[in-house]
Amino acid sequence: MDDLRTILLSHAARYPEMEPADAVKLLFQSEFGGGHLITDPDACLAYLRTEWERTPRDLAASLVEDIGGGMIRVMLGALSEPQEVEALGRDFICSAARVHGTMEEFSEKLSVLRAVTAEGIFAFSPAALDGYLTAYQAAGCPAVSHSETYRNLYRPAYRVLRREDFGGGR
Repeated sequence: MDDLRTILLSHAARYPEMEPADAVKLLFQSEFGGGHLITDPDACLAYLRTEWERTPRDLAASLVEDIGGGMIRVMLGALSEPQEVEALGRDFICSAARVHGTMEEFSEKLSVLRAVTAEGIFAFSPAALDGYLTAYQAAGCPAVSHSETYRNLYRPAYRVLRREDFGGGR
């Protein structure tokens, strides 16, 4: 889990105002991917196109962000052509069918998050994380959204997939 520790440190530095929900979302995605979003592949592709059209282009930004467990976030703002978006959509749908995380592994990742949080690297405290996790685990550890703070500051727009399923790149 040293790799996970490195990823948490990297995200804490890149997104200094992240909250417990954002850290848990990161770990959830690294274990289970983003396939919970796919109920209808055609609708999924249509939504991706719309989201990409609304996302400001930042062609200097990194295309891929490592989130651990062999998973990546592919940044929509780094895509410049509609064909790239279509390819990403196909890769995302394919990847979602191949991701099979476990609650056991996810729980281990949450333990690493607790340990890293105790080191003081996040803006939130260990007590804030514990409070969040108590409610989160009581709810059955569902997929969560980014915090409002994270959404407002960092404007996340990406898709999560297994690195090996991503055919794009530049």
